[in-house]
Amino acid sequence: MVDKLSNYILNNFLYKDEEISSEQREIMLFGLTRILEDIPKYTLIILISVLLGVIKEVALVFLITVFYKFCVGGAHARTNIGCFILSTIYFLSPVFVSKYLNLSNNLIYLLSILIFVFSLYVILKIAPADTEEIPILNKKRRKLMKILAIVNLIILYALAFIIKNNFFSKLVLMSILYVNIMTTKPIYRLLRCKYSYESEEFKEYFKTDI
Repeated sequence: MVDKLSNYILNNFLYKDEEISSEQREIMLFGLTRILEDIPKYTLIILISVLLGVIKEVALVFLITVFYKFCVGGAHARTNIGCFILSTIYFLSPVFVSKYLNLSNNLIYLLSILIFVFSLYVILKIAPADTEEIPILNKKRRKLMKILAIVNLIILYALAFIIKNNFFSKLVLMSILYVNIMTTKPIYRLLRCKYSYESEEFKEYFKTDI
């Protein structure tokens, strides 16, 4: 259904009476399909957040996640239902963990150090964590994304401790941690994703300079 709608919009509105390459069409079709799939998913998550009375907190998690995940990347669920379940957990659980996990300031500092070290490992060794569907093959772009990821991480940490709020600090830390976890190989295997370098189609790009 979504595929048919995507093709219809592409053929009748975006590229009506225009000739485009098959590669460009494939990229546009993939992006359009993702957008159409995401609309009902995020609408439901917003409704759930409103019903649970945590819409502001979830919005904050979303902003933190987008700011950091944009440079770090991560795995994606293979089905719409799986994506909805994963996204719901992804945006709601940091809120409730932050609310009900009572930690002293000393423990928060310790947790922040551990997450920071883990974040640096993810950024230096894994990021940007792409997929074979949306590969990042340009080495200069990959390096730039690593640099931006470090900058964004430092900005988020600065906000977490400049704003003297225990809940906000935990929310930032949990959101960063969740993004990091989604880049790891066990999660990729669980969700049946592949990094671009694991794909036969793109292995050659990682053997030569780009």
